[in-house]
Amino acid sequence: MTDTELLTLCRTSIRITSTAYDGMITNLINAAKEDISESCDVSFDNTNLNECNAVVLYVKGMFPYQPDEKSWDLYQDRLSVIGTRKIGLEEPEEETP
Repeated sequence: MTDTELLTLCRTSIRITSTAYDGMITNLINAAKEDISESCDVSFDNTNLNECNAVVLYVKGMFPYQPDEKSWDLYQDRLSVIGTRKIGLEEPEEETP
């Protein structure tokens, strides 16, 4: 998903039709990507729909004019799932005797 598609998806999810808030939404998107990367100790993957959906939940939960506590709680749940999946996919390091 491109950044423009993600912006459009976020804008739609918070029921904003104007582009007047695009700067604020883009900042929230970037903050969400950074939060996901730091929390899961991996880089954000634009092609992973689970991660993109987590960004939408983050934006909905943090949008200052209509914050959605349910979306924020769902974001926290999704974040733990994303971290578990990504960390679980990494191959374990071999121990040296």
